[in-house]
Amino acid sequence: MTIVTAAAMVAAGAWIFVLLSPASDRSLPASSSNASSDAPMTTLASTTRAVPSAAEAAGQAMVQLRAVTTHGVVLVTGIAVAEGGLIATTADALSGLRSLAMIGPDGHLLRASVMGVDRDSDVALVTVPDDVPVAPFADDTGLAAGAPDMTLTLAGSNDGTPVLHCDPGSVSDVGGPVSQGPADGMPAIFSTAPGVLEEAGDPLLNASGAVIGLLYDDDSAAGADTITFLPSQLVLGVADDLRSTDRVAPGWLGVGGTTAANSTGAAVMTVIADSPAAGVLTPGEVIVGVNSVPVRTMAELRARLYVLTPHSPVALSVIDGTATKVVDVTLGGGS
Repeated sequence: MTIVTAAAMVAAGAWIFVLLSPASDRSLPASSSNASSDAPMTTLASTTRAVPSAAEAAGQAMVQLRAVTTHGVVLVTGIAVAEGGLIATTADALSGLRSLAMIGPDGHLLRASVMGVDRDSDVALVTVPDDVPVAPFADDTGLAAGAPDMTLTLAGSNDGTPVLHCDPGSVSDVGGPVSQGPADGMPAIFSTAPGVLEEAGDPLLNASGAVIGLLYDDDSAAGADTITFLPSQLVLGVADDLRSTDRVAPGWLGVGGTTAANSTGAAVMTVIADSPAAGVLTPGEVIVGVNSVPVRTMAELRARLYVLTPHSPVALSVIDGTATKVVDVTLGGGS
């Protein structure tokens, strides 16, 4: 059972291509690296493994980050979500961060900084000293098991230059919850595991080459046959909040429930007294959409609601028995 205490994402069109809110005025935190000030500023990787032309735009939007942390040196992939070198990646790998750099041409390290982190979604927003082309994005609302996909990853060559790899796969499930780590309970896209070494933050693409997720956890390392990706709607929504307000301030709906049979919505089981949902929703109803964006699981409901702020009006599509209705709710403050 999940208590939905978060605020919601806007309609699907807001996730495509760029973030729309104004940039934060907050000065960026400093981080040190051995960056070369005269290093050429480009992140275009050389390619191997016959990268399809459809994946080239996303590949050009990728960067490889080198993080020095309290638990060692780690490599993380990031992808440009807005102009001006704004890069989204997963946050867990950056825990205990001491310094951060983007790996540029010929292995040069170019200084990077963390703009913001949201632990509950495991999304971090990073700035790099390069106006990296923004990746094309698509949402997961039309995805279904069996849909073809592609995973991109960057691997270092002998001279330290990032090399782009592409591996085909297919979607095995959409909307089920992340079951471990900081993003526990958030929705995920599960894909068949490619046969290369992945890095956190690697993008998952649809057949058209648009980004639909970022690698959260490589379950294949533990013998599983799928890997877990954070969906693009969640990544872009959180990154937009981090860019504009430095944090995610979730609102509160106030229902508890579970995923309906056959992943046909979020079934309401309890409604908290004096919550925004009180008097509007009743146990037994199934929420199937938020602001016209479909909801298939309780985890998806949480994500759809995650980045709307308190006091945001939300239109919920609800099935009550055999009838479908739309009810309006104003989200409350986090509890």
